Amino acid sequence: MASPNSNEAYDFALFEPKRQHEEPQKKSNIIELPKEKLEQNRRVKLNPFRVVSTFLAFGIMISIVGTMVYGQVQLTELTENLNAATKTLNESESVYTQLQMKSDSQLSLQTVENYATNKLGLKKIEQNQVEPIALSKGDKTQVVQNSGDDNWLTSLWNSILQLLS
Repeated sequence: MASPNSNEAYDFALFEPKRQHEEPQKKSNIIELPKEKLEQNRRVKLNPFRVVSTFLAFGIMISIVGTMVYGQVQLTELTENLNAATKTLNESESVYTQLQMKSDSQLSLQTVENYATNKLGLKKIEQNQVEPIALSKGDKTQVVQNSGDDNWLTSLWNSILQLLS
């Protein structure tokens, strides 16, 4: 252990006021380049790979946008054609309905009866115009069945046919 009268254990320099040290001037971080080097650094260096890749990227983007625009134009044209065809179909169905109604009205039973009576001079049938006719009694048909006197080969064949059916 240290003796009590020694000051080795204490650092009194910590309690003393700090001195302001004069720091030497810092070196300047500015580097002076000759004018030739400045001009060389100012020029844009074109990397051929970068130029080609940029050109390809823009080309691909423009082609994608062009394809989308072309598709939208085609879609619009097809929609317009479909709408025109639908309109024509509706008009044709309307004309068909009108002609069907006109045809039905011209061919109705009442119209045909009026035409036959007024234009052709026909009249409805009367009882004295009806003549009964007699038809023959008809022909008779008869189905002939086998009597069952088959030989054993025919009966064997028929039994095989019955099993298979």
